[in-house]
Amino acid sequence: MICCKSCFSLKIPGTWIEFDDLDSSVSHFINESIAWNQDASKQNSNLSLKQLDPQKFRASIDCEGDYHGIILNNTIKTEIQIKFQVCQTCSRQAGGYYEAILQVRTKRKSILDEAVEMVYNQIDSAPSDFFTTEAGPVRGGYDFQLSSTEKARSISRDLMIKLGGHVIETNTLVGRKDGKDLLRHTFGVRLPSVGVRDYLFMDDKVWKIARLDKRRAKIVLLSAPYSQKTVEVDSLRNTPILDESLDVQIVSNRLSEYQLLDPFTFKTVEAISPKDWKEGKIRALRYGNDTFFIWD
Repeated sequence: MICCKSCFSLKIPGTWIEFDDLDSSVSHFINESIAWNQDASKQNSNLSLKQLDPQKFRASIDCEGDYHGIILNNTIKTEIQIKFQVCQTCSRQAGGYYEAILQVRTKRKSILDEAVEMVYNQIDSAPSDFFTTEAGPVRGGYDFQLSSTEKARSISRDLMIKLGGHVIETNTLVGRKDGKDLLRHTFGVRLPSVGVRDYLFMDDKVWKIARLDKRRAKIVLLSAPYSQKTVEVDSLRNTPILDESLDVQIVSNRLSEYQLLDPFTFKTVEAISPKDWKEGKIRALRYGNDTFFIWD
């Protein structure tokens, strides 16, 4: 059998099959190599392995099958000689191979961190032939060298859909093969400085970003008349983003009249709950010298 010494992938005609360890690769090779009588049903095999040296295993396989109603058994004993090669994926990784560059850019660190985590999660959950040759922070963002152009394109679209912004795709000629141009693609993902669930201070009121869709944002007013509207993300560029909200303690209440403990000043203040509020959670946001209460 032919196996990759780096990742234990097993070579079969036309491709490589991934395995977590050498034993699993050898076991698969043996089980797939058993020749069963075409009339046998209920085929079952039980394999035991012993490694004799780094390139040789001794195997004992107990086989059982139903042959026209008769249960037949057989034990096969054999030795497996392993020839180690380097699979295409490991060869590419060692050689610094990459097809595409993914550039993530945003002025806000928390959004950049979220985007970078999303990219790494997709790399970790993908088959081994999709990998990053080199990745790291750069001025204004983070860059990835990725082994697949199509996967890089898919990830850039996911980032745009989930975090907003836009993608610019460019390519450069890096050579020719079999009479065809070889292109390396660059995906520039430009993310906004605002994110879903951010609180904004606009027109002397507090708004919440409910959804981002490429270059547009749906924002919701958090005080009467509790309206909503869709705006261009670029129009929010200079809009103040409020810090994380704090939980509010209720001191007392009578019907819709409440006395609340301001978590920023630690003073008791009077407030009127919104109509039909069902005594949910109250949170507070601070802008300048003012506290704004959010009735969830």
